[in-house]
Amino acid sequence: MGRNYNPPSGENPYRVRNPPTNTPKPMKPKDNPIDFELNRICPICGKVIKINHNFCKFCGVDLSSIIPLGDSDRTLIELAKTALTDPNADVRRDAVDTIGDLGESEVLGILTYILLNDVDALVRKEAADELGNKHNPISIDILTKALKDRSPIVRKEAIEGLKKIKKMNKPKEQLEKRVDYERKIEPEIEHKLIEEPEDKEPEIEESEDEEPEIEEFEDEEPEIEEFEDEKPEEQPLKEIEPEDNDFYSL
Repeated sequence: MGRNYNPPSGENPYRVRNPPTNTPKPMKPKDNPIDFELNRICPICGKVIKINHNFCKFCGVDLSSIIPLGDSDRTLIELAKTALTDPNADVRRDAVDTIGDLGESEVLGILTYILLNDVDALVRKEAADELGNKHNPISIDILTKALKDRSPIVRKEAIEGLKKIKKMNKPKEQLEKRVDYERKIEPEIEHKLIEEPEDKEPEIEESEDEEPEIEEFEDEEPEIEEFEDEKPEEQPLKEIEPEDNDFYSL
């Protein structure tokens, strides 16, 4: 171009006029990148470690309470291989969905690995969804990392997963709030308990006033005595009987 080059007025001469049209192709899944019989995946950092290690050498988390996927059901192992190696993203996503339905804590590692490494956003989204459905607090760190994912649908699913875990792991907080609430209202309850007996005293007095009715019922006993006093009317019969005896004695 040299000195005789005169760019059009109002146009940046350093602007790229013809950007490359070919976009980089997504990396295809590798052929069985993890040997589950020898290795396991840390559910915190997603790194691959030896299957017999109870502590992750990368993040130091204790994994002794989590069964390695290689020691679990054979079906889960095959599903994990499919989720990692199948070239079809839809097949990988369905495999991740099934892993979440069938597995427990032993699948947290493979879900973490897929969330960090799969090239398809929908597959990563499914992994984040399954981690949230497990409600395991150990997945909070990986879902927090997923908040920086390049795909907005993955970031949104990571937020929803964190909400699920928080919702299912706060009974202790609710209990503490309940205790605090009871402590606040306890003085009011005691005050009411002190006032209520005073308010109920008139009712007790009225119940005591009803006792005279029982006394009046007892005073009716003289009527029974009068009935018993009528027995002297039978005395004439007794007097007659001796006279009859005297008559027959004659």
